[in-house]
This record gives sequence, structure tokens and C-alpha cells, in this order.
Amino acid sequence: MASSQVQKVLCPVCHQADQVQKASVAYENGVTRLQPPTMPLAHIGMMSYIVIAFGLVAIGAVFILVWSGTSLGDWPIAVKVTVVARTILAIITALVISFFAFIRVVRGDLKTQQYLPAYDKALENWRRLYYCKRDNVVFDAQTNKIISDAELRSMLSVETNVENQEQSQQAAVSHQK
Repeated sequence: MASSQVQKVLCPVCHQADQVQKASVAYENGVTRLQPPTMPLAHIGMMSYIVIAFGLVAIGAVFILVWSGTSLGDWPIAVKVTVVARTILAIITALVISFFAFIRVVRGDLKTQQYLPAYDKALENWRRLYYCKRDNVVFDAQTNKIISDAELRSMLSVETNVENQEQSQQAAVSHQK
């Protein structure tokens, strides 16, 4: 039988392992500064588009109900054409508004997708971190380096990781020239 030994991670300050926890466990135990990175989401306001499109479709439906409930044979041709044109215009406008709303959602999704690699990097950083309850320090077990609160916020910030990605891409492009 193979025995599985779990290697204990030692705190870089006190060199003890009894009070060391992974960042996820420490966060669950109430260490709020070790909150995992938040997944980037696009918040697209759609309610105004929905209300306007619904209103236009309702107007079109009222015109259709008016047609079916009354005899339009007595009305002048100009009134009939105006009613039909307004109904068609209301329905087309609702479709156009729906199209623009859909485009906004797609753009929001594309913007969110740009942040996903940075989110993955921030989450990877967070999973590497450990916390020592005795010394109240956060450290990276790979480098055995103590992480300050400012460094922690920077490591776990999606925006900071996006900026770092853009800078590294620009540097790679400039080296290729």
C-alpha cells in the first residue's frame, strides 16, 4: 500500500504549520481580505428597450383589434392607409429596438470575454495563497514570500491583470519589430 503524505506548508514568519490554512479555508473562516476574485460580468440595462418595444407592440395590437371590431369600409381610404402604416411602423420599430438591444448584449458578452483570462490568472493566484492565523500573514507557498494587503489586492484584481496582459502583449509586439 502506498501511503499518501500531505506536505505541510510552513509559515515564512513563524516556520510552523499548525496555523496555516489555504486562502479558501481562511476566507470561509471569516478572513474577508482573502475574498476570491469576482467574476467579471457585463451589466447591460435592457428594461427601457423592453418597455418601449412592448408599448409599440401593444399599440399595434390595439390597432389590429380596432380593425377587427369595426367596419373599416365606411372610413376614408386615407384613414385606412394611416392605420395600416402606423401599425406596420410600430411593429418594425419594435423589431429594430429588439435588434439594438441584442447587439448591446452581444457587445457586453464580448467585453466580459476579454476579462476572462485575467480572471483565470487572478483565481490561479488566489488558489496559491496561504494564511497563517498565528502571524496574520498571507503568503505564496511557491515563492515563500509574504504578501502585503496592497499586493494582495493587486494580485486578485481582474483589472490589474488585464492591464498587465496588455502591457506584456505590447512588449512582445515591440520586441518583434
